[in-house]
Amino acid sequence: MFLKHGKRILFFVVCLGVGGIVGGYSDTPLPLLSLLAVTGAFVFLGMELAVYLLLIALPFSFRYILPGRFEIQTPTEPLLGMLVAVYCVEKIADRALQKKKRENTFPFLVPLCAYIFVTFLSAINTPDLFGTLKGALRATVYMLFSIIVYAVIQNRATLKRLFIATFPSAAVAVIWTVIVLIYHIDAWQWTSAYRSAPFTNYSVYGAFTAIFFLVCLSRLLFDNSTYDRVLWTAWFVCFSVGLLMCFSRGVWLSVIVAVGFMLLQLGRGVTHKKILFIGAACLILLVCLNLPGVYSIIIERVSSAIDISYASNRARLLRWGQAVVMFLESPILGKGYGAFAMLYEEDVALVGSYTAQYQLGAHSEYLQVIAELGIVGLGVWAWLNIAFLRYGFRALKTIDDGFYRSVVIGLMAAEISLMVHFTVNNLLNGDAIGVPFWGIYGLLPAVVQMATREKISSETEDGV
Repeated sequence: MFLKHGKRILFFVVCLGVGGIVGGYSDTPLPLLSLLAVTGAFVFLGMELAVYLLLIALPFSFRYILPGRFEIQTPTEPLLGMLVAVYCVEKIADRALQKKKRENTFPFLVPLCAYIFVTFLSAINTPDLFGTLKGALRATVYMLFSIIVYAVIQNRATLKRLFIATFPSAAVAVIWTVIVLIYHIDAWQWTSAYRSAPFTNYSVYGAFTAIFFLVCLSRLLFDNSTYDRVLWTAWFVCFSVGLLMCFSRGVWLSVIVAVGFMLLQLGRGVTHKKILFIGAACLILLVCLNLPGVYSIIIERVSSAIDISYASNRARLLRWGQAVVMFLESPILGKGYGAFAMLYEEDVALVGSYTAQYQLGAHSEYLQVIAELGIVGLGVWAWLNIAFLRYGFRALKTIDDGFYRSVVIGLMAAEISLMVHFTVNNLLNGDAIGVPFWGIYGLLPAVVQMATREKISSETEDGV
């Protein structure tokens, strides 16, 4: 009984305690140590609850800078770090006590561990050993979130609670951002319009919104079971409006590819759904394009994709070129994780004041991987992505249940959209995209195994 009520009030106690400590000792490491201690206690009392809380807080996390230029995304990264730490401690304790091992291990464990190993191994060539090791450790924590999700989400009830935790929070963040964008409608196409919004720029906002849009769309297209269609339609409309307010060409391309993948999964017997969806999408686009001033802005944005005089294109090409040069200098293991930001210097003569609007990334996840981790890292990264897609396609051949099939297709579509978007942006280092990407990486096999267990159980009952 104590634990049950303790879990409900602990978070509020944590907020009050940490708030007092930060206010009184903001110039010492004490706030960070206190935050980690109370977060660890909270996670230990309820790992599943901590996962939900992390996902609820994800779009509203903020950067907190401590003395010594130590930065954390609060509360996402403290929760994430403690989730991994507590999980590892529990596994070590189970091994020491020789408890029974779980029958099904994480199916992507080998490529994941290989990628973590290569990330640390790249420190051989780094210009800043401490910086690379610190970045590799942070990246490892994000990657291991996939195993946490796989371990926590183990049945239909926990999956339902996951949806309940994530969708309202994401919808609030998207609606908030849409309101901000409408208020700054004159600067809608610029990153500056996102001031006072939960997201830092349109690429992060669009990629985040697309994940939920695709899951909702998959549920509506593929799940013929009994569920609250009004609620899911409302979610779908919310995230659709959010996507329409996004000005990122990378997001547009990634969503088109992901929706194309979903439409290919519709069988011959549901051609009417394809026609209905495509017709509705075309109608909405036609209406939007006929709004005053919108058509000219969209055409200008699309045409600028191949315009070398466009400042962002010049910046992107320079970064791509630098990534290739770094790879050629260290083709096997790259320059070290995080080295691109350490070595790249913007040419102000070519891109002018626009440099301030870009973070120090290669503007392509794949080019950044090959520059920092070399051909070995790129090979393992490809292994990670191919293993995910191969697992999903194999599962679709055996899953008949409409609910699970819709979830699997939605998760695959969301991950495909991110994989496509990563060709022109590097977003994985940020928590708003890193947590969903690695969370889906663990959620897909968890959902597939739920469907398999329920199918076997149903067949057994029918046989009896």
